[in-house]
Amino acid sequence: MIDVGVIEPLRSVCRLLTFFTKASDTRLWHQFCGPEGTDYNYDTGLPQFVQINAPIALNGQVVAVLMLNKDADLVAEAVLNKTFKLIGMTCGIIVIGLALFGYASARMLRPLKNLTTAAGEVAQGNLDVALPPMRRRDEVGRLTTTFSTMLDGLRQRDFIRDAFGRYLSKEIVEELLGSPDGLKLGGEMREITILVSDLRGFTSMASHLSPHDVIDILNRYLGRMVDILMAYRGTVDEFQGDGILAFFGAPIAADDDQERAVACAIAMQTALVEINAEQRRRGLPELRMGIGINTGEVIVGNIGSEKRSKYGAVGSTINEAYRIESYTVGGQILLSPTVHAGIRDLVQIRSTQDVQFKGLQEPVTLYDVVGLQGTYACALPQQEPEHLITLASPLAVACYPVDGKTVSEQAVAGTITRLAESSAEVSLEDEVTLYSNMRLQLESPEAPALSEVYAKVVALNQEGETTAAADVCLGFTSLPEDVKAFLERQRARAHQMT
Repeated sequence: MIDVGVIEPLRSVCRLLTFFTKASDTRLWHQFCGPEGTDYNYDTGLPQFVQINAPIALNGQVVAVLMLNKDADLVAEAVLNKTFKLIGMTCGIIVIGLALFGYASARMLRPLKNLTTAAGEVAQGNLDVALPPMRRRDEVGRLTTTFSTMLDGLRQRDFIRDAFGRYLSKEIVEELLGSPDGLKLGGEMREITILVSDLRGFTSMASHLSPHDVIDILNRYLGRMVDILMAYRGTVDEFQGDGILAFFGAPIAADDDQERAVACAIAMQTALVEINAEQRRRGLPELRMGIGINTGEVIVGNIGSEKRSKYGAVGSTINEAYRIESYTVGGQILLSPTVHAGIRDLVQIRSTQDVQFKGLQEPVTLYDVVGLQGTYACALPQQEPEHLITLASPLAVACYPVDGKTVSEQAVAGTITRLAESSAEVSLEDEVTLYSNMRLQLESPEAPALSEVYAKVVALNQEGETTAAADVCLGFTSLPEDVKAFLERQRARAHQMT
């Protein structure tokens, strides 16, 4: 027996199936859907109908029942067709939706994949990543535009770092770029150590060389010097032809600024020996460099305008460093009293010289460096002592005093009596000042068109700063190749006669 509680749901299901199947033709259907206790013997071959009863009311009372019969097969067929159409439309909509979703996802994922790949390249330090142009205005398009802007900013930052890196050490560049106020205009008063270097007689030398050779020499020389300055954490302020202005102690100050400046100067003079070896191999004249170092207070900061500026220093300490350097001869490093006082226990001095600066009443003592002890222990290359040879026939020479960049029109007549490779003993007819610069014009029938020579008065033959009609020692600061060859012939001739 079937449970009474199950019969009614089964009857409802069977009535629903009437619209789709021939279930109403079976006895099972009549058993569940027909009146209870009735057993009909239906002819299943007859057509089946769907009956619809509609009550008719009059004055609120049912007076009749309208019975409509519809062929069940037609109804079932119509419902089945519509059901299949609905299922087909639903499946088509689902397929089209999935296709559209796949297309939209592909359009979205492609630029995201490109951005992910580009981000990985940038993380590895490669900023030469090319992003495709983005024409979309959705979130992905805005993300791509923002990423491209960020990439441009990183490229500009790297360009600034590379540009600064030509003049500043890596630590200083990071300090400037890492500080929010690092690149703002303005300055501060600070005690720093100034280093000034200059090639002796390079202007005169350049006049006898081709422009290509001049630029080639300068680029190789300055490139090597800048590498050394950066290695000692110096800041290159500017180049002035063959001259270099650098300082130690800004923008990052350290307790060993003076020590590093002197060690750097010694390393620069040592490197010049190697540069001169290359100069000789190339058939080019040798270079001679003088370096002056001074310590004092200056104003340091970004100098210029919003469109163009540089990190530099301003102050009288710089002018004094230039004056100190002007007293050097080739291969020499001179220190101011302030630098010597700061590292007196570390620096090795060959000699001192008292000079008179313009505007100062008292003379200034300069210290000639030969080496350094301590953390940056180093020494200048050893130089063979020069031997003056007495000439068989003295050479006539006209000496023109040089004051700064101005050459006097009045010459002091004299004769070269003794000669070495880079110095000469000269007998002058008028007084000269110790450590003054001279332009020499040799006068010889053997070589009537010799180039000009520049020299410095490095010694007098008697007490005091001046001498009259006496011998002085001149150190050559610039010796052109033709004059060098001529003087070598004179020394060889004198040596043969001794």
